[in-house]
This record gives sequence, C-alpha cells and structure tokens, in this order.
Amino acid sequence: MNDPYKVLGVSPNASDEEIKQAYRRLAKKYHPDLNPGDKVAAQKMQEINAAYEQIKNPEKHQQSQGYGYDPFGGYRQQNTGSDYQRSAYQYIMYRRYREALNVLQNATPRDARWYYLSALANDGLGNQVTALEHIRKAVSMEPDNMEYIQALEAIENGGAAYRRQAGNFRGYQMAGSPLAGLCMCFLMRMFCCGC
Repeated sequence: MNDPYKVLGVSPNASDEEIKQAYRRLAKKYHPDLNPGDKVAAQKMQEINAAYEQIKNPEKHQQSQGYGYDPFGGYRQQNTGSDYQRSAYQYIMYRRYREALNVLQNATPRDARWYYLSALANDGLGNQVTALEHIRKAVSMEPDNMEYIQALEAIENGGAAYRRQAGNFRGYQMAGSPLAGLCMCFLMRMFCCGC
C-alpha cells in the first residue's frame, strides 16, 4: 500500500484520535456485515483495515512484507498472493478468524490458497468439519505443497480448537492415577458417612 493516510482520508500529520475516527467512520460505511454480498465494499474494507494496521503498527507492517506467522509453528516466508489472500492471512495471523472468513467469503478465484486460508480460519473458530474439508481440497489441488500437507496433518490431529481446549486441562488428568483412586475413596467415605 503506497499511502495508507490517503486511504483513510486523513493527513500524515493527523492525530491518533483523528485516525481512529476516520477508520471507524469508513468501517461503519463499508463493513461486510452491513453490506452483505457487496464485493466493492468488501474490497474497500480490506484496504481500510490494511491502511489502519499499517499506520498503527508500522514495524509489524515491515515484518509482514516478507514473513508471517504460521499458525502451525513458527515464522515462515509468506507468499505474496493476491490482496484478499494477504488480508485474510494477516487476520489469521492475529487470530481474527471471523474477519478472515469475511474477506474470503466473496473472494475469487477459489484456488488452493483460498481453501488453505479458509481451513486455517475455520480451524481457529473450531469448525473442524469445514476446516478438514477445505484443507483436503487444497491438498488435492496442490498435492506437492508441503505447507498444505502440514496443515492437513495438524487439523486431522485435532486442530487449533482441540489444542487450545486440551491445553486448559494439561497436567490435570486423574483417571488411572493413584491420586484418582485416593480421591474416589475419600469421596465414597464422605458419601457413606453422610448417609
């Protein structure tokens, strides 16, 4: 993006508050939820989001030009792709999965990259069936793409939603442990003594 200030309609000397107000005004006008099915509004919203993000976080914008966060492990070189692909990928990178799906909703063509990004966003939201369906479609379209194959393996083995949920309980599993037997014995005694 050449001039993010021009996209938002503010001067480069604008205050943070003026930039926020311009962003909010434009977001209210072009948001996909308020303009369902309007491809022009969706494209404009992508430009507005990218401009605001570039102004707000210039360091991150510099980093994202060549590298991005891979949801399945570490940083990797980011493919350039089309504008909607870059926007969707950035949303996924910041765990804003609904926004990523909004960007992808009206985007064309639905190539292997589209299915890959859709799978990542759906996986992040816990939509395992759709995530699996889309990542399998991406792999079938580009069977030699290791990025897609790794994503398929990760999603097939539980995906992001499962890993987040499992992480909440890690280390607290009691079934089959000596502590479980002791706790069960204690609870049974309390129950029997109460009767």
